[in-house]
Amino acid sequence: MKRQEKQQEVFLKLVNRQLLPFGKTYEDVKSDSKWYLRYVTTEDQERDFMNWGVELLRNELDMTKKLAEKEMSWFIVQWGLTCNREALQNVEKAEARFKTTKSK
Repeated sequence: MKRQEKQQEVFLKLVNRQLLPFGKTYEDVKSDSKWYLRYVTTEDQERDFMNWGVELLRNELDMTKKLAEKEMSWFIVQWGLTCNREALQNVEKAEARFKTTKSK
């Protein structure tokens, strides 16, 4: 398997692992560009996910622990679930304001 294909496979595993508590998969959410903001996690759950992801990256992509931690940090910044309901509500309010101003 090519490296890029393996990276895509690992990305899907990471996303699916985050969505597991919600009974969702990447296939369920991929058409929603803000999917990662619509599901809320706790800081403890995020920390557990981070640790799980580091081990996944080390095993699947043969990364050092330090590089895997850095990659997981980037993943969480880009695709990590929001850690609080207030952040989600702020996104929804901003989207509603944008739709209102766009329709005028």
